[in-house]
Amino acid sequence: MNQSVSIMGAMLHGPEDLRYEQVRAEPLGADELRIRLGAAGICGSDQHYFRHARMGSFMLKAPFVLGHEMSGDVIEAGPDVAGFAPGDRVVVDPALTCGSCPSCRAGRANLCHNVQFMGSASHDPHLDGGYRDSFVVKAVRCVKVPAETPHKIIALTEPLSIAVHAVERAGALLGRDVVITGGGTIGCLIAATARAAGAARICVSDPSQFRRDTALKMGATDVIDPMRREAVETLDAAGGAFDIGFEASGNAAGLNDCVRMISRGGKAVLVGMIPTMECTVPFNHMTTREIDLVSTFRQNAVFARSASMLVDGRIDPRPIVTGSYRLADLREAFAASFESERHIKVLLLGAG
Repeated sequence: MNQSVSIMGAMLHGPEDLRYEQVRAEPLGADELRIRLGAAGICGSDQHYFRHARMGSFMLKAPFVLGHEMSGDVIEAGPDVAGFAPGDRVVVDPALTCGSCPSCRAGRANLCHNVQFMGSASHDPHLDGGYRDSFVVKAVRCVKVPAETPHKIIALTEPLSIAVHAVERAGALLGRDVVITGGGTIGCLIAATARAAGAARICVSDPSQFRRDTALKMGATDVIDPMRREAVETLDAAGGAFDIGFEASGNAAGLNDCVRMISRGGKAVLVGMIPTMECTVPFNHMTTREIDLVSTFRQNAVFARSASMLVDGRIDPRPIVTGSYRLADLREAFAASFESERHIKVLLLGAG
């Protein structure tokens, strides 16, 4: 590719200083693909970077391009690449693991000590993400999908993989009763995945009527408004009502409610990133009910399977895809993404 070609992208310079500007056109390596952006989702971590120029302990040290949920079409393939050709539609795994550290050797690559994660300030120098007209990635990051698969569908692969991994960590759901605290992107995708896994009851707890209604469209059988405390308190007083709970709100109160609604011998799966070092947990409930607490981080070896679930329609993410904007309109897109009573997943669309 001609290095003089202008590539535009969303470059983060500081808190609420996200600029649509020219970015570097990368050289193509022998084992790499050059991809034209199809669609990229705005994630909660992108929102944190936008608002605070940090995500947890990962702080902005130099400007970088955001975005880690993306699909696109191959423009160019390096000479050592097999199985991909210009015109192929792909979805990109933002995490490139080393394969040789203790976690990778133990089969837990999501905990890789040397992971290279796109659109993250966890590396120094930071690794640019997918909010660009085009970008270069190693071919091993990519999963090819049928060319007719809409980008607005397949761009949800990365967040779906989080949900699929969480459900796998929970164990068999066939015939089980499940509660999910948090009706955002991940909570709704967990509901859809639990339905596909054969759960009998899938209850989503969220204070937003809009998100509760959306959760029902995504596979929930019923919903709870946690602001009406009697709903949770009644379930708690009865000793819990659910075999498995998923905490997907990223809120300490959500984890508290989740545990209180789980029955004896159940399991609580922590999916949301709770941004505090101090979190009140009803450990007495966990002890007397012998509730197992399981944590999850990103996804492990389910990315390609998650893409297949979207391609074949086992998971339909359209109810949560509530807005789409051109990449050039990224400021409007980010403003919309914070409108939680109107939007769940907002996408940035490439020019292709």
